Amino acid sequence: MRFHVSMILACSCFYSLIAAASDGKALYQQNCAVCHGAHAQGKTGPRLAGDASKWRKQLFERAVLEGVDDEGKALKAPMPHWGNSSLKEDHGKPPTKEEVDAIQAYLKTLH
Repeated sequence: MRFHVSMILACSCFYSLIAAASDGKALYQQNCAVCHGAHAQGKTGPRLAGDASKWRKQLFERAVLEGVDDEGKALKAPMPHWGNSSLKEDHGKPPTKEEVDAIQAYLKTLH
């Protein structure tokens, strides 16, 4: 019985990660790809594939929401940027932590 419960929990966690990555891909394409490239390979913004996905959750959230890197230094302008709005300049609506987490889940699928 314990094995069955463990398997059910493991499967539900796995499928929630897949859903998060799927949601994250759509969010990434809508809001991040313009600067970081369609496949997070880098463009005007730095490469995220294989890099940002390794950051601890809190550091990744801070980078997106506050524009601060993993060393506490300000990221290059116009971070943070969300969609067509620079959050610092246009006072756009920032992403939720759940949206940021979904984007990071998506980035973890890229190499």
